[in-house]
Formats: sequence, structure tokens, C-alpha cells
Amino acid sequence: MRRLLLLAGLLALLVGCGETAANLRAQVASHPAGIGVGEQRVLIALINIDTNEFVGSPEIPVTATLRDRIGSPIADFPGEFVWMIPDVRGLYVFTIDIPGPGEFQITMDAGSLGRNIGPISLTGNANPPVVQIGESAPRSVTRTIPQFDLRDITSDPEPDPRFYQMTVAQAVESGPSVIVFGTPAWCTSQTCGPMLEQVRGLSDEYPDLNFVHVEIYENIHVAVFEDLVFVPSVAEWGLVSEPIIFVTDRDGLVSAVFEGAVSDRELRTAFDEARG
Repeated sequence: MRRLLLLAGLLALLVGCGETAANLRAQVASHPAGIGVGEQRVLIALINIDTNEFVGSPEIPVTATLRDRIGSPIADFPGEFVWMIPDVRGLYVFTIDIPGPGEFQITMDAGSLGRNIGPISLTGNANPPVVQIGESAPRSVTRTIPQFDLRDITSDPEPDPRFYQMTVAQAVESGPSVIVFGTPAWCTSQTCGPMLEQVRGLSDEYPDLNFVHVEIYENIHVAVFEDLVFVPSVAEWGLVSEPIIFVTDRDGLVSAVFEGAVSDRELRTAFDEARG
């Protein structure tokens, strides 16, 4: 678990690549262990081969073609551009219906940027470790205020105390909830802080939802990364990457999962569906 999460920043997790015209390569940015079967939310980055910079924008539509292991097409899926770091770095998100466990390929059509980009590899896992949509949310007992000092339970430089009033267990059992796992100070992809801030910015619109931030490390004030210790909820939720958002419904079931980057539209849709 520790080895997996030390590699969990999105930039460290990009796997599989294919070079193409327009000097682009595509890379899967979702953690490979977290991709299951059926409808799966998959993040894909387009990267300039010469500069190693992320390419794309909300104005450039893309389509991903899922193919079997030998390259025969299965189905096409439209993508949506989302910012990892607002106005700095972004990637494309797809909802891909993976027909079963095993190895697949993806090619990308990015219009003026390039066509038939890839192929890149994708694995559908029969039993991914991360808690999946439809499963019961683990009743994790996480740290709260005033039992703990706010500075000791979050590395967010501007924490919202409302996100630390309830344990995950209390939140899930009392109503629809939004649980954000991430470590703003130690996040290798630099996306934990922006994602937490994004959720915080929407929270006032949803006073009937519970919001909880879980710092993934117990000892956030250590001097070196290697000395960090995970909180128990990291194992309880089967986390293989962060940041990650779980939305739970009135029955305490996971209704949405967002890894790495998410649009406001996706969040609002998930929040509305969770509260019914």
C-alpha cells in the first residue's frame, strides 16, 4: 500500500503511451489498479512529445475508441476536458464501458491536434481495491475538532472548520456526504489543494450535504516525505491514489468517485443525485 501511494500523484501515475502525428502522446492518468469493469471514469492526458507539456483545452473536443487487445474497435466515447490545476494543466475525462476484465487498447481522436493517437494500454480489473460505486462506504473513524487541533489533522493552509466537524462514519450515517481524501502539503501532483478548494467552493450551494476532508497522513509535520504514516482510512477505502472524492447517498452507499481531477459540472450532478 505504501509503495503504491508514494507513486500516487497523477504525474507519476501516467501509464502506457503511444506516439502519433502532431508530436503528441496519450497517457492514461487514472491509477491502473483502480480501473474496474463496466462504466469507468478514465482520465487521459495528451502530452507534447517535444516539450513534455500537457496539451488540450475545453474548446478542443476529443473521442476515445476502446479496442480489444489486438486493436479491433469496440466503441467510441466522447471526452470532457477538466483542469488539474486551473488554467495551468488539464486532461480529458471519459466514461468508458469496459466489457470485462482483461487487456484493452485506446486510440484518441483530438481533431486539429491529431487523429488516431495511440494506441495506449488499459486494463479492466475484476476486483479493484478502491471502494466502488454501489458499495457500502466504510465507516471510518477519522480525526475531528475539537478532539484534535485543526493544524494537526489537515495540511490545508486555509482549512474550513466545517470539513472537520464529523468523522467519515458520522457523516455517512447521518445523510448524503462528500468525502475528499488528499494531502495539500504533500501532494506530488499538486492537485490535492485545488481539488479540495474546488469542493469547498461548491459546498455553500449544498447545505444539506455533509462535507469531510480526510488528510491521508497522520504526521503531517514531519520533515521528510519518507517518514509520513498513512491514516487507517487509507487502507479501509482501498486507496491507491489521491486526491480522490467519494460521494455517498442517503443509504450510505458510494454513488460517485472522482480521482485526480473533476469538473464542477460532474460534481454538481453527483451532489444533486446523492441528495435525491
